[in-house]
Amino acid sequence: MSEEISELVLDALGGEGFEPPKTQRIFTNRDLDFESIEAIGFDMDYTLAVYKQAAMEQLSLDATVAKLLAKGYPTQLSSLRVDLDFAMRGLIVDKLEGNLLKLDRHGYVGRAFHGHRRMSGSERTTMYSAQRIGQDPERFAWADTLFALPEITVFAKIVDLIDGAPDSFVQHGAPTYERAWHDVRAAIDLAHQDDSIKREIKARPGEYLEDDPELAITLHKLRSSGKKLFLLTNSYYPYSKVLMSHLLDRRLPEYESWQSFFDWVIVGSKKPSFFDAGQQFLEIDPDSGELTGEAVDVPLRGKVYQGGAREGLQDALAMPGDSVLYVGDHIYGDIVKSKKSSSWRTALVLSDLEHDLAVRDRYRSALEEVESLTRLRNQLSEQSGDQRNLLRQIDKLEPSDINEVVGDGVLAERECEALLEKGVQAARRRHDRLKRHHERVYERLKEVRKEVGKAFNPYWGSVFAERYDTSLFGAQVENYACIYTSRVSNFRYVSPARKFHAPHGSLPHW
Repeated sequence: MSEEISELVLDALGGEGFEPPKTQRIFTNRDLDFESIEAIGFDMDYTLAVYKQAAMEQLSLDATVAKLLAKGYPTQLSSLRVDLDFAMRGLIVDKLEGNLLKLDRHGYVGRAFHGHRRMSGSERTTMYSAQRIGQDPERFAWADTLFALPEITVFAKIVDLIDGAPDSFVQHGAPTYERAWHDVRAAIDLAHQDDSIKREIKARPGEYLEDDPELAITLHKLRSSGKKLFLLTNSYYPYSKVLMSHLLDRRLPEYESWQSFFDWVIVGSKKPSFFDAGQQFLEIDPDSGELTGEAVDVPLRGKVYQGGAREGLQDALAMPGDSVLYVGDHIYGDIVKSKKSSSWRTALVLSDLEHDLAVRDRYRSALEEVESLTRLRNQLSEQSGDQRNLLRQIDKLEPSDINEVVGDGVLAERECEALLEKGVQAARRRHDRLKRHHERVYERLKEVRKEVGKAFNPYWGSVFAERYDTSLFGAQVENYACIYTSRVSNFRYVSPARKFHAPHGSLPHW
């Protein structure tokens, strides 16, 4: 029994030999020595504070639709309900055409929807084959956070109404797709600014926040290992206080309040500009929540601040930039900007990862079949191309050319013609055989991919993959996040002295 208890203790501490379930692991893109990390910063929304997605999206939808109805948009929007499958992180909005796009890592549009109608391959090719998608911010918008999903849902519904029921826009007439997108964005921004959304969450945080009993234990473990912790969020203090109190207050007797978990608390940071701006830190009275009037360039430990800039925080930390790990959920605002403007290391929190890993585990055999069929299809495609080229070369030959191969004047003209025709027939049979095999393999590949894709998402497949490659979003995760995981509390299962090693890849010719 004592041995079993010892094993449980080791497991809880992330001891040697313990490996958590795959959905709770931390994955590595770039080698990281966790022991050398002296400070860890955390975003709040969708990082420390994980929302119940269905409840959060419906709240955002209702608040946004209310603003749009006031602008004269059709009453049909009032019945809009959350579809957790349709709106996915990593999509690109074509404001001009009313389309939603999912790209592979090379920028190729693999799937597209016009409103809720899936576009055919020929439509996609005609519209997007001759341009670089996403480079024009006036035309394209990125949905790279979970906060952005409600606007995808609303916009797709409005596109459907513009196409199918233009007369329902009785007040001003049907808008252009671009105008509709800007109206949706303005409505959801106003819903956040006027507290329509946050007021409801502050009143009933338990209805909108997932309870993670291991969060406080994880933060305590990190602090106990000697690492300094800081909170760096764009949310302002009244909202942050409610959420963090709900998640951390009275969870551990060692901590008087949620603020005790952090050495520095910075709210209203205005990321991503925080990483390259020169703003001062404005001190906040934690009791009243009001600004004290004190402004400093370097934040003091144990206090709460609004605004500021990375340079000042770096001075307060008094350590090299690569000794700081910043943990967030926003691929651009948290990860890309912090990495490009400093030497901070980065950890991306992806709640989507748990579903993705679970599906990959259930469909492991099917995914292996997809990989095998893809390799075979590529081989057959290459061989078929070689045979087509051979046929073209044979078609250019004259009977007299045969003698140049076997020796001048050896064969009569009739024999040369017969040999040439025999060669043509053999090449065609080989090409036809390869073509039939390729078609059978491709049909099976499409069948298996369709089955697996629906398991990930019936509209879009895996958020991390597109076509036969990594999705554009997956490539961004790979390129910018040193490590990534599904939730902060997964760090509980990692030794503070862990060395994260990336599975070093190779060039295609290695």
